[in-house]
Amino acid sequence: MGGPDFDPYFSHWADIAARRVIETHKDADPVVVAAGITPSGVVHIGNFREVMTVDLVARALRDQGVRVRFIYSWDDFDVFRKVPADAPKQELLAENLRRSVADVPDPFGDADSYASHHIATFEAGLAPLAIEPEFIRQSKAYRAGRYAQGIRTALEKKDVIRGILDRFRTEPLPEDWLPLAGFCGECGRDDLDFRWDGDWGVELHCLDRERCGATTRVDLREGGDVKLPWRIDWPMRWAFEGVCFEPGGKDHSSAGGSYDTASQIVGPVYGGWAPEYVPYDFVRIKGGGGKISSSAGGAVTVADCLRVYEPEMLRWIFASQRPNSEFQISFDLDVIKLYEDYDRAVATAYVPDDGSKKDKKRQIVRRTMELSSLDGARIGPGDAPVRVPSFRPMSMILQIYDGDLERALAHYESTGEVANDAERARFRVRAERVWNWIVDFAPEEFRYRIRETPSGEALEGEPREVLARLVAILEADPGMREEALVPHLKTLFEGTGLTPQDFYPYAYELLIARPQGPKLSTLLTTMGIDRALPLLRAGLA
Repeated sequence: MGGPDFDPYFSHWADIAARRVIETHKDADPVVVAAGITPSGVVHIGNFREVMTVDLVARALRDQGVRVRFIYSWDDFDVFRKVPADAPKQELLAENLRRSVADVPDPFGDADSYASHHIATFEAGLAPLAIEPEFIRQSKAYRAGRYAQGIRTALEKKDVIRGILDRFRTEPLPEDWLPLAGFCGECGRDDLDFRWDGDWGVELHCLDRERCGATTRVDLREGGDVKLPWRIDWPMRWAFEGVCFEPGGKDHSSAGGSYDTASQIVGPVYGGWAPEYVPYDFVRIKGGGGKISSSAGGAVTVADCLRVYEPEMLRWIFASQRPNSEFQISFDLDVIKLYEDYDRAVATAYVPDDGSKKDKKRQIVRRTMELSSLDGARIGPGDAPVRVPSFRPMSMILQIYDGDLERALAHYESTGEVANDAERARFRVRAERVWNWIVDFAPEEFRYRIRETPSGEALEGEPREVLARLVAILEADPGMREEALVPHLKTLFEGTGLTPQDFYPYAYELLIARPQGPKLSTLLTTMGIDRALPLLRAGLA
């Protein structure tokens, strides 16, 4: 990393991983990077960490002048083992346990299979994030005979594989063990016994005697319902595709885990290599307890996150974390802080280097922001970000306008905070997410609405006197702007024993039916004095 040819621009962890891949696979063209998941339930935001990790490394490789092939394997030829708690048609799914995920009917009624439904949902969520892998359906690849030679090689070297696996087992595998898995050609379930004829033929004997008990035969060259078990399937595909980089969850990364055993199998059995590897930790949902689980139900998807987080910001949340660090996705008030952190990072990325000690931090932030962007363009001297209003005040303005994005946009145009088409487009992206957050996730005390009908309770004593002064000020100049109103508010309490803290709850109650709210001067001038006056006058009735 510190050699004379090292470019300090490539300072992100994905750049370091990419450099390691380049040094290890100097002759690879293209460099193959890979990810994958079993679509046995909702493909959630925790699963997304793998594809995002690979996408960042793929971008870093391309930025260093390397041609890249990014493959994403849908392991839909895996066994359907458990019915997710929140899936529809539970009985239908229960009837299909132990079948291939690709062969389970779609209980949602919109796809040709259960797997296809979850695949389509996840792929649609990747599109807004500018992540475009080459998707491979493993059910189709196996059934087309694509891995015939890989299966036969495993059978021919079964003793080598068995010896490796036995190092990590408390009980050794039986002498007649075969490195095979699959599904009965009649009932589709995976409770099978296998016989290999020493060539390309495999017999499958269904062990479910009560419901099936069929015997079927497969010619590996023609494909069919035979596959390799996961710990052998993974190294076989490394060799088949020439994979140079693939990350894995920490549950795969321990000694004796699937990456460890696959690394020991791939060379002696397939003459291949273990790809460069980055272990990644779990992503959790704040307040959601432990590890995200599709089978437990209620899993948060990429699409769910994109309702609250802008695409580039969601990329940034992952890119700004090292893969081996666990972190949380929040939907509570932390969303506001995350947006503030993100806006500060954007601002920092666009500050030109000046030769000070702060340059290194700026360079790291800038590189992270470039990898987080949708187009991956470099940020150069003199570049400026597209302006966008902050999340917190926008949440206030949108509530004043009852979620009407166009009226809120007109407000920001009138203040000069949005001034061109790029800023309008940027505003809409953020405003949609701010409103979604208000409606779906904001704490109750954070939400408010302008009263539709005036309050029926009049004020008495000094609060009434101060309210009368406020009404008179607003009646004298219904078009008053906020900067003109602020000095008037400071004079409201002269000659009384009240302070703003004493009076403002009365004003908020009249306007939004709660004792507190956004800055009063902003609320009055944004909602419009003509709209505010009838509500305030009700307190003088």
